Amino acid sequence: MVEPVNRPFAPGAAWHRVDRPALVSALRETETVIRQAQAVQGELLAEMQSRGVPQTFGYADVEAVVKDVVHCDRPEARARVRRALACQEYSEGTRRVPAVAPAAAAALVEGAIGARHVDSILRTLAEIPGTVPEEERLGYEKILADLARESPPAAVDRAGRRLLERIEQDHLARDPAEPPPPPARELNWAWNRDRQLCFAGRLDAVSGALFEKLLSPLAKPRPGPAGERDTRPVDQRQGDAFAELLDHTQRAADLPIEAGEKPALIVTIGLADLVPAQRAEPPLLNGDTPIPASEARLLVCDARVIPAVLGTSGEVLDLGRETRLATTPQRRALGLRDRGCVFPGCTRPSNWCQAHHIVDWIHGGPSDLDNLILLCQAHHRLIHSSEWTIRMADDGKPDCIPPPWLDPEQKPRRNQTFHPIAPDTS
Repeated sequence: MVEPVNRPFAPGAAWHRVDRPALVSALRETETVIRQAQAVQGELLAEMQSRGVPQTFGYADVEAVVKDVVHCDRPEARARVRRALACQEYSEGTRRVPAVAPAAAAALVEGAIGARHVDSILRTLAEIPGTVPEEERLGYEKILADLARESPPAAVDRAGRRLLERIEQDHLARDPAEPPPPPARELNWAWNRDRQLCFAGRLDAVSGALFEKLLSPLAKPRPGPAGERDTRPVDQRQGDAFAELLDHTQRAADLPIEAGEKPALIVTIGLADLVPAQRAEPPLLNGDTPIPASEARLLVCDARVIPAVLGTSGEVLDLGRETRLATTPQRRALGLRDRGCVFPGCTRPSNWCQAHHIVDWIHGGPSDLDNLILLCQAHHRLIHSSEWTIRMADDGKPDCIPPPWLDPEQKPRRNQTFHPIAPDTS
């Protein structure tokens, strides 16, 4: 029997008297209590299934009892029973049915994962072919449970899909779709007085559906590093998503050429402005568009940007080159090493990421693999503007160090989403 942690949490507590770090600690501890209570309820439901409790009271199954006793909907009751029977051993007549997710059950008992994590793991387990040996299947389940301890459910979902791709032998071939007739499209844009690009246009059904498909996942609400709610309105999320899509597109290797070279942004910035503590003239994008210095510092990390650093008299002190930042071979090497954004729990793959200098190049940081990592646009901005830091560990892989308010011990974290999935053979 699981014994929940006994802590003096009660509604109406004087939380306004508690300091900020203590509030974060209390949030973590209350979540542990909630998850442990879910584990206890799972044990109860498995025992009810074993002893035929529903039939004793005239019900057809356990989920019907749950629905009436706790006043939840049938889908919620079904989900609770499914988790319980997957995580607990129970009796079915004279036969004992073993738990199919023992590692997830252990993590839930500890309060390290939640119900949504368990659902992600069970979805993957349900699709593993029956030809996979039981010992190997349990090894995969343990890997997903260990990942769930450090990652959000979305990362577990993604890892589960990658796992299934590795072990699935049959692939369905799809006939290529016939190309549609030449569509009618239009796009118009103009700069306003605030140096904002305003545009309007229309797309045909196929291109419109593609545009919506590309933007929709990028425009979903994203919780902050501490799990706080995304407060951006829908139009801002869609605008941010469009900017991210443009950022990804301009990195493509097969961009068309104009005036003898591929498209590139030139950031003109005073040397003093590259130092955050100093302020000078605002940087210029492509010679005439003012942007904040903070944006310039973010841009010069990567993104097919050529930094042009000027002296106090406007002389060009340094006109950088694209290859000064991350070369194509380096990008490929980063993709092989990091696989995607290195921020814990992020699911952005490498082709949606930017190359970031751990030690800024303006501060002498070299453009080599030991000083370069992959970050998606959102986490790249977070690293530049928050207390999160990144360092290269002794094994040559990056560690993310959370701020003290999130983790007083500042224990290094890694994104396990993109690591190769393989059962533990030790």
